[in-house]
Parts: sequence; C-alpha cells; structure tokens
Amino acid sequence: MINMVRLFWLIFFLIPVSLFAQNFPIDAASGKIYYAEEVLVKDGPLLDLYNRAKVWFAGSGNSKAWQVDDVANGLLIGRSNRLLMVSDGHNNNAYRLWYTLKIEMEDDRYWYSLSNFKIQKVTIAAVSVSGENQEPMQPLEDLVFSRKMANIKEKEKIFYKALADAARKSVLVLIEDLKANML
Repeated sequence: MINMVRLFWLIFFLIPVSLFAQNFPIDAASGKIYYAEEVLVKDGPLLDLYNRAKVWFAGSGNSKAWQVDDVANGLLIGRSNRLLMVSDGHNNNAYRLWYTLKIEMEDDRYWYSLSNFKIQKVTIAAVSVSGENQEPMQPLEDLVFSRKMANIKEKEKIFYKALADAARKSVLVLIEDLKANML
C-alpha cells in the first residue's frame, strides 16, 4: 500500500515536468536543450556555404555577434537572440530567447547546432539609456524542467507552458529560415 502511494505521488509530480519537457530535444550528456542536424546541400562548396551563413546571420542584425569566425576550417559560432511575445491572460510580455549557434561546413554539407538557451524578460523600466536590457538571464531549462512546477499555481503553469511553446516555435522557425538561406 505504501509503495502504491509513493508511486502515485511520484507520477503526480513528474507529469508537469514531462509535459513541458516533451517539446524540446535534450542532449543526453548534459541534460540541456539541444538542436542539431546535418544538412546536405547539392553543389554547395564550403566557401559558398560559409558566405551564405554569414549573410544570413548578419541579416538578423547580428553581424558582430560571432565568437568564432574560421573560414579555413568552415566554422562559425555566434550568440544571438529572438524576441518572444507571451500573454499572461491580461498583458503581452516580451522576452528575449538567447542561444548559441554553431555551424560547421564542408563541401556539400553543413552541421548546425543550437544550444545554451537562456530567457530574459524585456521590460521598459529595465532598458537603460544605451538600450541594453538589465533583466537577468535564466536558463530556459529552469522554466521547462522546473521541479517546482507541482508547487506553482495553475495560472502560472499555463503561462510557463505558453512561454515554452513560444520558445520552441521560435527555434523551429529559426531552423527553417537557416535551412532556406543555406540552399
């Protein structure tokens, strides 16, 4: 009887976590959200792929966000963000979804990976004269996999699920845009 009660509570507390987590691919080694894929490109020499990646990344206002820019080895690593709008039922809330993009290229193929996701609330009061957001960043996994989900109000669970859905959809649009521009 005691084991059945423990099993019930275990399942009860894991359900909210699994409902959020099932929307994201997880790296088995780190437990972090991680998107990666190899993409074949017919007649895609390394230099062409490299230039397409640079133009695509700069087109989103990120021309100076490269951390690694190595044409000889076909490697680009950059940090960027996307704006998310999420409703809490009364107001739209703005968030920035930060991520690291890595693109490795060879002739006729490239590999991309998206990792190191962080979420940052954007508030008018937090914007300084320089236009920089002063709100702290939080790992997206903290919201998606939070073990505290069982202890929060239903309204907050709905909001966090909406935030997770907006983040997932934004990443999928980003991936499709990258692939379309790398052809």
